[in-house]
Amino acid sequence: MQILGYGSRDAYLESKTTIEAKAKDMVAHYVKYVFPNGYKAQIVATSREAAVRYKLYVDAALSETVAALEQDNPQKLDVAQLRRLRTDVVISGSHNDELHLTPYTNEAKHKTTIKSFKLPFDSEEEGVKGDMGIVIVNNMLLTGFDAPVEQVMYLDKVIVAHGLLQAIARVNRIAGASKDKGFVVDYVGVGHHLKRALDDYDEREQNEILDALSFPEEELRKVQASHAAIMDFLKKHGLADLSDHDAFFDLFYDEGLRFEFMSLFRTFTKCLNVVFPAKEALGFMGNYQALTEINILAGKHFRDERLSMKGIPPKLRKITDAFLQSRGIEGMVEPISILDEDFQKDVDSRSRTKTKAAEIEHAIRHHLDVELDDDPDLQTSFAEELRKIFKEFRDNWDTIYEELEKLRQRIINAEKESTYGLHRKKQMPIFRMLRKEIFGDAELNEKDISSLVSLTQQFFREVERELKLTGFWESIPARNKLKADIQKTLLQPEFCKLPGLFKNRTHIISRMMEIAEKNHDTILYAD
Repeated sequence: MQILGYGSRDAYLESKTTIEAKAKDMVAHYVKYVFPNGYKAQIVATSREAAVRYKLYVDAALSETVAALEQDNPQKLDVAQLRRLRTDVVISGSHNDELHLTPYTNEAKHKTTIKSFKLPFDSEEEGVKGDMGIVIVNNMLLTGFDAPVEQVMYLDKVIVAHGLLQAIARVNRIAGASKDKGFVVDYVGVGHHLKRALDDYDEREQNEILDALSFPEEELRKVQASHAAIMDFLKKHGLADLSDHDAFFDLFYDEGLRFEFMSLFRTFTKCLNVVFPAKEALGFMGNYQALTEINILAGKHFRDERLSMKGIPPKLRKITDAFLQSRGIEGMVEPISILDEDFQKDVDSRSRTKTKAAEIEHAIRHHLDVELDDDPDLQTSFAEELRKIFKEFRDNWDTIYEELEKLRQRIINAEKESTYGLHRKKQMPIFRMLRKEIFGDAELNEKDISSLVSLTQQFFREVERELKLTGFWESIPARNKLKADIQKTLLQPEFCKLPGLFKNRTHIISRMMEIAEKNHDTILYAD
């Protein structure tokens, strides 16, 4: 069999000219599609001689690529990591090997190479760094080799039957959200051997294997379909202008529609990640970047962590980060606190009353969940006010906006209220609980306040002392002792005559234990 004047297929596959051209193509594909997401590659050469030659030309192609990227890096690739990337050859040896083969047949060296290859980039374990990005083999590491970090196999050797399916399986191991599938790049035309390899399996197994395979044309159709799906969803709800962010915020007030958008955006991201940066994918990037901006800003608006850059693969993340920065938006946009002086300016920048109201609402909910989590009585009080606003003024967004702003001011004022010398985080939750349980909504005179402050301080000292004990919450005797100490304090002459305290003491003790457990770290460690 003669191929292009080389005399035989093996001679052609071992030719330096052939290997040099293929090495450049492999490196170009790897750097574009696989390296950006942090995954690695394996090259399967037709012979041990070809494997060693591949290393020479792959290293040269990588050096040329790094030099070119230092001049122009449109994908925002990690050039420093690419410069550190190493390659190696893993082949078996024999007694009659030529000298240029022997450096790659050392079993101890193989173990270090494989360990480095299996580690993620920028990692280190037992003195071995994960900089090994490409391994080149002939017969080794094709079966029984499990390296989830490998995403692509460049096949320059004819493999048939079960070995072909094993090779496909090598790159299809799950490894992080960015690896939706693996790639097998065929340089020798083994595709026609696939049907014969599958003949040894029953119909169900054949279908499972075929379902795991896809081809570039299919992947492009998936991108087109996922793009059409999200754009049709927006069109259905009257959103044609991707720059009208307030319109999106109004739509996403409905959590069901917000979740539907997130699901469609996630699918679009997944499909685009497989194809990008092929020229066929570039036409979708304008809308994708605009949708990413919406995703980020909506997450800030609703305090919804599901709307974020999490889950966007590094390959797309670098491009979208650059786009967001050009728009003055950071990928990790921190929502403005309702206590911040700039919060009202941010709300006033919205053009619709509903959008303004929604921003205040979700900011208040976030504040209650995060900032007042250790003060259940104050948290419950404000949560009830919030519920009443939406119940009483349903769909009247002008009034809802006004009432929410009044509630926000009350929350701000609560942060400024007198603490009577008590620690705001450590002791005021106890004070508010006691006030509610003993006096309800009644006005307090100076004597009442003095009694509550004194009772709070005694409770706090008892709780703090016991919580310092190792394993307190796992010890039933320790918990019972604290309850007894609290009851003893309640029954002191200066406190037992407080209204309803004696009758309500069991409930008060229970509430005190709840606060102590929930605020354990705050009580011990808060400044």
